Amino acid sequence: MADYESGPKIDFAVFKNKYATTSRHPAEVGKIEFSREFMKAMVDRAKTGTMPVLRVAMWNNTSKAGTSYRNFRLELERVKRPAAGESDNEPVQEDVVEEGDDDGLPF
Repeated sequence: MADYESGPKIDFAVFKNKYATTSRHPAEVGKIEFSREFMKAMVDRAKTGTMPVLRVAMWNNTSKAGTSYRNFRLELERVKRPAAGESDNEPVQEDVVEEGDDDGLPF
């Protein structure tokens, strides 16, 4: 059975927009904070020549205060790793960080 590379994940919530007064306002709002680890994984994937594709999952939840909200998770699409003994025509890039490595991030 093939292994799948696990990567960083981002969880965020979307709540009913209590300031919406017309149909032109968004029904739900939230914010996403991208971690350095997540952004670096996206840049590393792009450097291989592969478009970073994000997968999203959503759960309906209720806060302790009784407010309904949707909880989302973003993660990079999984990359199939060959199982031990399997050969793959394409090389698998290992995550190697060297001193002074330019990760492509501005910070």
